[in-house]
Amino acid sequence: MKNLTHNAKDFLSVSKPDYKQWVFRYTFLELDKDLSPNGDITSDAVLPEDVIIPGVIYAQEDGVLAGIEELKYFLVDSDPRFKPKVSELQVAFFKKDGDYIKAGEKICEIIGKAQDVLAVERVSLNLLMRMSGVATKTAEFVSLLDKAGSDILLTPTRKTLWGLLDKKAVVVGGGGTHRLNLSDAVLIKDNHLKILGGSVSKALKGLVGKASGARFIEIEVENKEDAVKAAEDLNSLLSPGGITSPACIMLDNFTPEMIDETLGLIKEKGLFDNILFEASGGINKENLAKYAKTGIDIISMSEITMNAKPLSFHLEIGEMPR
Repeated sequence: MKNLTHNAKDFLSVSKPDYKQWVFRYTFLELDKDLSPNGDITSDAVLPEDVIIPGVIYAQEDGVLAGIEELKYFLVDSDPRFKPKVSELQVAFFKKDGDYIKAGEKICEIIGKAQDVLAVERVSLNLLMRMSGVATKTAEFVSLLDKAGSDILLTPTRKTLWGLLDKKAVVVGGGGTHRLNLSDAVLIKDNHLKILGGSVSKALKGLVGKASGARFIEIEVENKEDAVKAAEDLNSLLSPGGITSPACIMLDNFTPEMIDETLGLIKEKGLFDNILFEASGGINKENLAKYAKTGIDIISMSEITMNAKPLSFHLEIGEMPR
C-alpha cells in the first residue's frame, strides 16, 4: 500500500500538466533570465551566425543519472514558441534516467548553431547536475536499506530546492514522493494540533466528509501516547461512513527504541494492521539501519534533497564538420 500512497511517481512526468509547469520553471524561465535582455552578447559578438557545432555533455563523476526526460522536453519536444531566442536543435541521447554513469561517459550530443548550443548549455547542465545529485544521494540511502534487508520506502519531505523536480529525482534514485503539494494529501502536523488545543481526536474527526479526495491521510505525533490515540481514532474512522483514504501515522523524532516500544503497544491493542507507519526526524546515514529494523513502512528525510551534492557534468565542443 505504501507504494500507492507515498509514491505518486506517475504524476511526475512531462505528460502531466502540473509537472510540466515545474519543468518549464527550471528550464525555459531560467533560459529567459539567462538571455534577457540582450541575449548572449559574447557569443553573438565573436561567433559567426551560420556555424553548426556538436556540443557533447559528459559526466565528470560517477552516479545515478536523472533529468533526461526533462532535458529532452526542454531541448526537443517542447513548443518552439517557448524559446524564441533559440533555433531548432538536434539531440541524441546515449543514457537514460536511472542509469548508473561513470566519469567520462557521454550523456548526449546537441547539434545546432553555435550561439544556440552555448545558450542552452548552462540550463541543461544545471538541470542534470541537480537532479542527478539528488538521485545519487537517494540511491546511496536506498542501498543501505536494501543491505539491512528492509523494504521500507524512502521518501523526501517538502523541504526541497527544486520542488517536484527534486521529488522526481528521488524516484529515479529508487525512492518515493510523499506529498506532492498541500492539495495532494492530508498531513496533520504539530501546528495544526496546537491550534486545536493538542487534540488528536478533534483533528481526525474533522476530516470526515471533508478530505475524500486526499491520496492519503496522515497525522504527525511526537510521543507514544499520541501515537496510540491516533491509531485508535484512525481505526475507528476507517469503518464504514468514516474516512476512505489510506491512513498513516508519522512518528516524529522517535528513536528506534521508541518506535519499537510504540509499535509493540499498538500491535498489542490490535490497531496495527490497517495503518501505515512512518519515521521522520533525526535519521541519518549512521542510524538508518537501526530504523530499518523497526517494522515501519516509510522513512522520510530532508537530507536526500537538502544535502545532495550536485553531480558534475560538462559540455565540450565535438569534432567540427569539415
